[in-house]
Amino acid sequence: MYHIHKLKPNRDSSLFITHLAAVAAALLAGVLVGVEAASFALASFFGAYAVCSLLTYARTMNKGFIVVFLFQASAAGMLFTAATHDPVCNPLTGAFAVSTLFFLVWTAVLAVTRQIKWRGREVLELAAAPVEDVGDGYTTRPLPAGKTDFTPDQIMSFAAFAVRHLIAVAYVGREKVVLVPVSSGREFPFIVGLKGDYTDETWVSFGFDGRVTVNISHRDYLQYKEALSFEQLCSSLGDLFVGFLSAYCRGEGARIIDRLNALGISSLS
Repeated sequence: MYHIHKLKPNRDSSLFITHLAAVAAALLAGVLVGVEAASFALASFFGAYAVCSLLTYARTMNKGFIVVFLFQASAAGMLFTAATHDPVCNPLTGAFAVSTLFFLVWTAVLAVTRQIKWRGREVLELAAAPVEDVGDGYTTRPLPAGKTDFTPDQIMSFAAFAVRHLIAVAYVGREKVVLVPVSSGREFPFIVGLKGDYTDETWVSFGFDGRVTVNISHRDYLQYKEALSFEQLCSSLGDLFVGFLSAYCRGEGARIIDRLNALGISSLS
């Protein structure tokens, strides 16, 4: 099925710049100090990412990040042992090399199948799909999006599903659950606990009294090619998540993932 994408192309190059900076630092260390220093630098880079992947698993319970962690940890171990011992004579380096290759292939499969992809762009695209009217622009106030009769247990269970499948991160309060869709490349502050305040983000709030409230951030609103009607966009985002929750409660969580995948958005976006 062909979809007309209403978001601008993703030009976020922060991840590429981070990787490039790490490689440049390793090359500089190699030139100034030696090959062993370059290996140590790259090992540190992979080790830091392994810690982040393990933390991502702890936050989301997405098992794919265990595989990513094992790939990154194996790569760090391979580089570290290669820098401290003769890689030809050291069987540990060889073992790490084999495991690195194995988990690299597994990680690539997970990436291509979007099992470790944050789904914020898909959510924004689906929210915009039924909106055709162009409005007066952005407004800062959250908008009500109706009422539902879901129980707190249903809302909490769906929130865990949304987090596990990287559809959103969840902020759980005594009277509501707030779901914040996160796009790839923006997850780091949420994962490491630097984003304690969600109010300036795009979010959908499910109150335990049935009230649904929606906010779309100015940054996300500007990602659309046109100045779509803000009220319609918020209403559509609310309806989207209510539909997701309804499907989940019917035992059709897999259909939510299929709908996200059907948009065909790149695994790197």
